[in-house]
Amino acid sequence: MARQMASIKQILEINPIPDADSIELARIDGWQSIIKKNQFKVGDKIIFCEPDSLLPEKPEYEFMRSKKFRIKTCKLRGVTSQGICFPMDILPEGSYNVDQDVSEILGITKYQPPVPIQLRGRVRCPIFRLAVPKTDEMRVQNIPDVLERHKNELFNVCEKIDGTSMSLYLDPETGLHVCSRNVDLAPDFDHKYNGDSYWRYATEHNLEDILKTLGGTIALQGELFGEGIQKNKYNLKGLHFRVFNFWDMTNHRYMEYQTMVDTVEAFGLGKDFLVPNLGTLELNHTVDDLLKMADGPSTINPETLREGLVFRSIPESTDVKLGRLSFKAVSNKFLLKYGE
Repeated sequence: MARQMASIKQILEINPIPDADSIELARIDGWQSIIKKNQFKVGDKIIFCEPDSLLPEKPEYEFMRSKKFRIKTCKLRGVTSQGICFPMDILPEGSYNVDQDVSEILGITKYQPPVPIQLRGRVRCPIFRLAVPKTDEMRVQNIPDVLERHKNELFNVCEKIDGTSMSLYLDPETGLHVCSRNVDLAPDFDHKYNGDSYWRYATEHNLEDILKTLGGTIALQGELFGEGIQKNKYNLKGLHFRVFNFWDMTNHRYMEYQTMVDTVEAFGLGKDFLVPNLGTLELNHTVDDLLKMADGPSTINPETLREGLVFRSIPESTDVKLGRLSFKAVSNKFLLKYGE
């Protein structure tokens, strides 16, 4: 299930906002977004643009110029608002279905923050052309139906770390591969700090030897964080890496969380090898319940807000719409504090 920055949705609810005469609160799937009063009614089809949508510089979006055309989480009259609802008439004439992706039609893309020089690098090849899947999680607001379909099922809960995705695997012919979220990076030690953070960490922490110890058929996927990454919200020295996936390249599947834990213990990889685990959850929650649960201090640094939580089914399973049964709840307190 790919993320759609702009898609056709229906207004499910409209609720008043205390002490507000000109605005009200609309519910779209699991999102809540402020709209002008009487602009829409329940059941209307609208274009919903998610947070992190980057709007093109066109007259109809001129009101977003001061925000550099990027849609962020905001708070108004004490109410959190995410995304923007646009009327259907900004689309070319035609027939449009609910959930249809119209991002390309409208020229709306996902905001990509500038990549610091230490995270840039020479590309070996795009990661999505390889045997290792691209790391991604769907926000819970997009999948309220998934919560209902898997009600009362057991999920593992881990902290979502604010960093940059890194994947590593061994190829029998070409050796160690180190990847960012989108690309397989070529090793480059001749240009210090020019995209060498991934490779520098992998080399200094002997991750190639760890992959060999694991048999050479397991890819590691995790979060690289610390100095020079996402403004180092955890106030750490140096770089750190926590693993959230073991990918079995032979059988093309994710390994069970408990198998990951047992493997880490068996090979003495240390208590900080995996992302922080916060326990298990029997899913009987609404979107709002999980978003509230996402708020809280980070286990990496208790003086810092955590970015959110990741929920994964026990055992590993799939959903007919989502694919791998795994999703995230990003803390609204975190987003508001850091202007995201």
